[in-house]
Amino acid sequence: MALFCRGVPRLLAVAIVIAGFCTLSPQALSRGPNLCLWRSLFHLAACPACGSMRALAAFFHGQWGDALAYNRNVLITAPGLILLAAKDVFCLLLNALAQVGKQRKKTAGKRKRKSSNEP
Repeated sequence: MALFCRGVPRLLAVAIVIAGFCTLSPQALSRGPNLCLWRSLFHLAACPACGSMRALAAFFHGQWGDALAYNRNVLITAPGLILLAAKDVFCLLLNALAQVGKQRKKTAGKRKRKSSNEP
C-alpha cells in the first residue's frame, strides 16, 4: 500500500480529505479566513488555486455548476482524488486476494503431504 507521510497510508489521508469535503459545505468554507499564501505574499488579486477548496466541497455536494464557478481546476482535482482513492482500494483488494491465495496454497500443500504420508 502506498504510504503518504510518516507511514500514514495514502488511502486513509485521501479518505479523510474526501470526507471533509463531503461534510463541509462550500458556504461554510466561504465564511472562513483567507488562507491563500500566494495572495498574502505577492498581493495578487487571485491565484490559480484560489477557490479550490470551495470548488471541491461544492463538487462533493453535487453542486457542479458552483464548483466550476469557484475554480475550474476542480475538473482535474476532484476526479484525481476519486481515482487515487479507487486505485488504493483496488491495490488493497488485490493484496488481500493474494494473501488468501497464499493461504489456500499452504493448506492445500499440507493436505497433499498429509494424504501422501498415510498408507
